[in-house]
Amino acid sequence: MSIRKLFDLSHTEPKPRSKNQIWIKDVGFDEAPWYHERMGLIELEDFLEVAGEKIDYVKITTPQILGHPEAWLKRKIALYKRYSIQPYLDHGFFLRAYRKNVVDEAIEAAANLGFAVMEFMNTFDDVPSWQLKAWRQRAIDCGMSLIYEHHPESGWRTVEQAKASNAKQIISSAEPFLEHGAFTVLIDHEEIELQAEEAKDVLSEVIEYFGRDRMAFEVTSPKEAEITWYANIIDYFQLFGTDCNITNIMPSQVMLIDPLRSGERPADILFDRYPELKSLKRK
Repeated sequence: MSIRKLFDLSHTEPKPRSKNQIWIKDVGFDEAPWYHERMGLIELEDFLEVAGEKIDYVKITTPQILGHPEAWLKRKIALYKRYSIQPYLDHGFFLRAYRKNVVDEAIEAAANLGFAVMEFMNTFDDVPSWQLKAWRQRAIDCGMSLIYEHHPESGWRTVEQAKASNAKQIISSAEPFLEHGAFTVLIDHEEIELQAEEAKDVLSEVIEYFGRDRMAFEVTSPKEAEITWYANIIDYFQLFGTDCNITNIMPSQVMLIDPLRSGERPADILFDRYPELKSLKRK
């Protein structure tokens, strides 16, 4: 009898899947001073042999795209695709290209690297709707699928105080992208934090409008807070269902997700090390 049958272990739903998705974050060798893990080609191949079936999408961080060798990036992208994992361009890539006035050229260059998915974001009327439509079409013409990520205004430009969006604002911002073919509305972790106690009501309305299979929720990176990701995951499963799609997962966190979905809390040591997590024991 196999180990899986002996211990009654759950099976991963085959890809492509519309729920229980895991989207990871690959920072390459841009580890210090914010990250404690890396993902080069040797580590990646070993990692994907173990965890590849659990992962649906991977965000290749913008500093990695700008600072790592092109041939190396192409090999990395091809390796992910071998395991049916789609690499995508973070909204930061779009933002950097916009600030340099090279969005069209950047889309084409990224497509030449092998990217087939691009993330766009709300620009708070700084970019006319016709221009956003043209850039979306450029990405589609280059063979890319689209993601829309909803950020608070602070994700686009400096503001005195960030404010949460209501459901109508999120829907109206996302709708042009989905009408143009975007397959997912990704809610940025800062937006969820700003929602606070209103998150369930506001985002449930958005989920009801677009459908659960077209929504994904971002956890906080360890770059910003070392252990908040764990609290985010437990909260999201409680708010949006244990089969919700979650993003910004670091490679070292991937193997923990399925046990957390099934109700296990296998990391008890975290509750001793981080007292602020103790309230999660009962969730």
